[in-house]
Amino acid sequence: MSTPSTALPASPAIPLSADLRAAYQDLYDKLEAEYQTNPDATAREAIGPVRDNVEDVLTKDDLYKFNADTALFSALLQQIDDTNTGLKTLQSQIAATASHFKTADSIVAAASKVLSFFV
Repeated sequence: MSTPSTALPASPAIPLSADLRAAYQDLYDKLEAEYQTNPDATAREAIGPVRDNVEDVLTKDDLYKFNADTALFSALLQQIDDTNTGLKTLQSQIAATASHFKTADSIVAAASKVLSFFV
């Protein structure tokens, strides 16, 4: 299991493209499923904040589309940066403690797909 480089990627177009939004949604679904079914406290502590950040990206993208507001645009870009930083940390944590995660490979793959949009 490999992790991508630690350099933060370029900012995406806002609102999110359909492909990037679908990648975030897929990642959220996988994180949520793991969070809800994994009894391991270490795994849940690592997943929870990242899952919440991904959900915030999706929510802020929806709000931006609804309002087309400059402040929301800035908030969404910041949320994406924060989320991507958290994704990189989660990938590293999963790589270090893969036995704690039942679906480590699918979460890492979903996170890598989201981050591939920023290369």
